[in-house]
Amino acid sequence: MEPGLLAIIGLFVGGALNVIVDRSPPHDYVDGVTAQGARPRSIKYWEWLPLISAFGAIRQSRVPYANQWSRYLLVELSTAALFGLAWYRISDPTWLFAAWLVLIAVLIALAFIDFETTFLPDVLVLPVLTIGLLTSFFIPGREWWQGLAGAAAGYAVFYPFAWVGDRLNRPIMGWGDVKLSAALGAILGVAPLLLGLYVGVLIGGFVAIFVYIARLFGFNRVLIPYGPYLVAGGIVSMLYFRIIADWITTQL
Repeated sequence: MEPGLLAIIGLFVGGALNVIVDRSPPHDYVDGVTAQGARPRSIKYWEWLPLISAFGAIRQSRVPYANQWSRYLLVELSTAALFGLAWYRISDPTWLFAAWLVLIAVLIALAFIDFETTFLPDVLVLPVLTIGLLTSFFIPGREWWQGLAGAAAGYAVFYPFAWVGDRLNRPIMGWGDVKLSAALGAILGVAPLLLGLYVGVLIGGFVAIFVYIARLFGFNRVLIPYGPYLVAGGIVSMLYFRIIADWITTQL
């Protein structure tokens, strides 16, 4: 399979991911209904198609909460780009390569869900954790315990922040972020997880500068949750850990 074909497949997968993002409940959902009583509208068959889906969103929003039509394009193009890039960066056996593509797809969905709703649903996070743990036993060149250790490390890193936030009743770190960090640890292992968290912090700090500037100009509602940064750092580490680790080694 050529990378171009994988990218095309990624476009269609991105169309399905948009449906998943649309149907992920924000905080005020109760049994599929928002506090205002609105339900997500039905999705026409052609709105599953890549690139065309954005036009349906322009005509009529597919979800009852604030949403931008550009998200549909971003999800589809991101999935296509990462699927094509994975062809060059992941050399594992076919079945394991397919598992990585599934994990990348779900991580993309989680990033956009968290961005729009500040919510990371267990129905997606926990399967990522499970798949990451199961596949970690079969990754060539990696010890069997790395997935377990990575999941434990990912959970332990952010657990204190979520615990303190609960006690102070302040949104320091959500439990969804803690579980997502554990899932990334299961996928990556300890060392790649730490690199991914570091990259995520760098990206988050860079974006925070622009958020601070936006607030100076009166855009007080600008808020970007931490999930997208976690996903971005995790995917960078998944694809480029060896290159970055080799570069660090040469600098020491």
